[in-house]
Amino acid sequence: MTNKPPFDSWEKMADEMVQFFISTETQTHAINKLTKLKQGNRLLEDFWSEFVTWKELSGYNEVTLVGLFKKGIHPALARKLVEIGQLRNLYLLDEWYEKALSFERSRRDAIEEFGGRKTMESLGDVRKKPVLDVPRRDPNAIDVDRCREMRR
Repeated sequence: MTNKPPFDSWEKMADEMVQFFISTETQTHAINKLTKLKQGNRLLEDFWSEFVTWKELSGYNEVTLVGLFKKGIHPALARKLVEIGQLRNLYLLDEWYEKALSFERSRRDAIEEFGGRKTMESLGDVRKKPVLDVPRRDPNAIDVDRCREMRR
């Protein structure tokens, strides 16, 4: 007589235990936290630490978590990842994190070496500089002052 183990793997047992012991209130709270979580001006590592805490309790799959990660990180960083991230698998959360971390560290190193803005906008968030509001001259108008100077 052979005894078959109740679970095929450690991961399956852990998943079953999480589903059994985590209440729906805890899961709902984690989902709310994840959907509202933003990096802001924090380091990516700090954002990731909080993200991982809530992702474990949310019950979300990898694809959904990647979407929430992209929405939660700074928009300039997310844009850079999408534009030039060269991700091998668009649905692996760890790959998104590693690439984002690489970009953010490169930005910090560049600021340290060359100076520059320390905000996330320097990551590639191109914003137009404010234009001074200089009144423009009407090309058809007569410049009275200039005409007076010419007569003298």
